[in-house]
Amino acid sequence: MCFLLLFNAPLWATTTPEVTVKSLIDKDNKEEQSEQKAAKQEPEVSSPAASEEKETALEDDLPFDTYGRMTPRSSMQGYLKAARARDFERAAQYLDFRNLPKDVSIIGQLQLAENLSVVLDRTLWVDIDNLSNKPEGKQKESVPSYRDLVGEISTSQGTVQILLQLIPDPESGNRIWKISNATVSQIPLLTKEYGYSHVGEWLYKNLPDVEFLGVLLWQWVYFVFSFLLFLAIAIILTRIITFILAHLKVPVEKDVIAFINGPVCLLLAVLMSRSLSDQSNVTIAVLALFHGATVLLIAWGWICLRTVDIVKHRLGQRFIKQDRPQVVFLLRPISNVVKTSIVIILLFMWFENLGFNATTLLAGLGIGGLAIALAAQKTVENIIAAITLYISAPVKIGSLCKFGSQLGTIEEIGLRATRIRTLDRSVIYVANAKFVDMQLENVSERERISYRPKLMLSANTKQQNLISFMQAVRELLEQHKHIAFEPCRVRFKAFSPWALQVDVLSYVETVDFAFYMEVIEELNLAILGLLNEHECELANPEFARVTD
Repeated sequence: MCFLLLFNAPLWATTTPEVTVKSLIDKDNKEEQSEQKAAKQEPEVSSPAASEEKETALEDDLPFDTYGRMTPRSSMQGYLKAARARDFERAAQYLDFRNLPKDVSIIGQLQLAENLSVVLDRTLWVDIDNLSNKPEGKQKESVPSYRDLVGEISTSQGTVQILLQLIPDPESGNRIWKISNATVSQIPLLTKEYGYSHVGEWLYKNLPDVEFLGVLLWQWVYFVFSFLLFLAIAIILTRIITFILAHLKVPVEKDVIAFINGPVCLLLAVLMSRSLSDQSNVTIAVLALFHGATVLLIAWGWICLRTVDIVKHRLGQRFIKQDRPQVVFLLRPISNVVKTSIVIILLFMWFENLGFNATTLLAGLGIGGLAIALAAQKTVENIIAAITLYISAPVKIGSLCKFGSQLGTIEEIGLRATRIRTLDRSVIYVANAKFVDMQLENVSERERISYRPKLMLSANTKQQNLISFMQAVRELLEQHKHIAFEPCRVRFKAFSPWALQVDVLSYVETVDFAFYMEVIEELNLAILGLLNEHECELANPEFARVTD
């Protein structure tokens, strides 16, 4: 539906093919090249003898005519050029005014030439290259041999043909091409259906005849003011909508209000101006700009970009509530990629609308993109690994983790590498593609820290002393307020010729390592006192070496 709205400019009842901005530019370039070519050919004569030979050749090949009406192409080109310059006295020389009805003749030759120019600007795209450049014209057409068909215009009373006709010139006696009197007699009908509105007519008569891309100054002024009027209407409508939303019981976020007052307002104004503007002042050149849909694409682009921002903001809030702040860091690069893709797609659509072939550009970008992808293979792997780290979240920013033989705190998970600060305060950068494949031990995810002192008692320890010592250690751990109730065990695990091994397993209820050190210091001192109290000694490592 959105893409249908991009092309909602009306097409009027003509047989004119779709005209684009590129067509207008190409037409201007052809006219400039034709004028430059003619200017270069004129001074080529270097002597009177050469001049006489050239005139003889011209007389043999093609009779001379002051207005260049010897072929259908040159005659139509001369009329269009004169009409575009608003030289309707010269433009009238290309129309056949013989045998016209009185109600047509009374209009005047200059006015008829001007009215036909307005009609052609609005209804018919004349491709000069399709007209014959031969004095006899095209012979194989559905019209008599002395006429050439330029185009057809649909009216309420049927189709009107724009014809060129070969007639005798009363001054020189040569046969020249003019716009047929059959077409000239239909100019009042064409003007009635395709003439400008009263406002357009007044602007056309009173503003300078300056044009850009085939669009006259008065048309730029008219459509700009029309758009500003629709923009004012859109502002009023959107402000009413936001006022109603602000007073509803359901709260509406400020970014939604700004979304309606901004991009939605602009889009509404563009759609109204394209659908409700007065069509009587639209020419083919204006229609070409409509096909470009420049402002409409800007409005849709603004809406898409603001939508991405709103979605990113909502997802960020959700991930923070879910205690997944690490994913929020990933939203920014993802949103930037999405925005860049939207802008590129809109640019390609704009180029296509203007008439340029975006397929060639896409092919070039495809080859270049393949080369870049091959060169940036490692970079792409690191980016994908960064996404994996953010989504699966084995570690987070601020986590103390063990990777390989290193232990450190995660400071940043970038798109290329992960930055880790070790316990020695040095910084290690590990490529994400390598880091994600490592065995990661997330120390920060511990809900409590184990306390497992290695107690190796002397082999000479008496059984009764050992039992009482273990019972005292068990009571010490069970009565300590920072030691977890389960598991908490003290067991005589094993013995050897030189030592008795007492296995102690308990957990300190904290994740704060500094506080953990305070607790185990207190426990170690207490156990040392129990060793003395129950006449137990730690095994001497020297005996272990002798035994081994």
